[in-house]
Amino acid sequence: MTGPGADPGASADPASGSALVGVEWLRRHQDDVVLLDASVDRRTGPDGTTVFVDGLAGHLERRIPGAHFADLIAGFSDPSAPFPFTCPSPDRVAAYASELGIGRDSTVVVHDRLTGAWAARVWWVLRSAGITRVRVLNGGLTAWEAAGLPVARGRRAAPPPGDVVARPARPHFTDLARMRRVADGGDATPAVCALRRTEYAGDPARPRSGHIPRTTNLPYADLLGPHHTLDPVRTARLAREHGLRRGDGTVLYCGGAVNAAGLALALHEIGIDDVVLYDGSLSEWRAHPELPLVTGQEEAGRP
Repeated sequence: MTGPGADPGASADPASGSALVGVEWLRRHQDDVVLLDASVDRRTGPDGTTVFVDGLAGHLERRIPGAHFADLIAGFSDPSAPFPFTCPSPDRVAAYASELGIGRDSTVVVHDRLTGAWAARVWWVLRSAGITRVRVLNGGLTAWEAAGLPVARGRRAAPPPGDVVARPARPHFTDLARMRRVADGGDATPAVCALRRTEYAGDPARPRSGHIPRTTNLPYADLLGPHHTLDPVRTARLAREHGLRRGDGTVLYCGGAVNAAGLALALHEIGIDDVVLYDGSLSEWRAHPELPLVTGQEEAGRP
């Protein structure tokens, strides 16, 4: 585990228990890992709604040398699910991981071009299938370029298929039924929304905005430092302020369990490694008009 006081941009040894590696570590080990770009692009549709598309176009223009593109939308999500980014079955996760060249003994490093939340989502999905030798490049492509390291263009040839298999262990996700119990007070498990404060607070004038009742707010964005890096000192301070601790099995959610995965990654780095994600998150909750949403802020922490 990366301890408080560690340099968030320093090289992290995967054997240390940290889920993060720094750009210098990756530079030295590029030939020893399966390197994945998990970027997703956000666009505005003709009706003003947000549309998510794979980040392949940006990958082809600018990527870390050695990186393959990992399609979070088509490969690491369930295409039959009614909500975006729903985690597929462990066997489907392993099948797509094998297509990307991941073997039983592979060390995988995931990154993206934005804040690291997309990379964290792939990290979490792989872990949910029992594929645990997975790390995230702290700061992603942003930190790589800030360090003056080279980039490449175009798509690499497909790798030889890997032989990784699914071995799921503990549950990594929870469902709507449990979140209903959290919201009505029947389940006292702490639940935290990882969206920005304005999104969490919502707007009373906007239908179906706000957050799930009895949940607090720790924005993933608040944990990010320069070049979108995660700093365990900052995370530990904010986790204390919000009363988060190992052993509570805290539930994390957001709009589609992507920023929540980023928060899960940050908490993992300070030893809070028993959280679960509400996979449907607000995409699912808002689709049920009978379920309540609260606007405004709720006090963090616990008595």
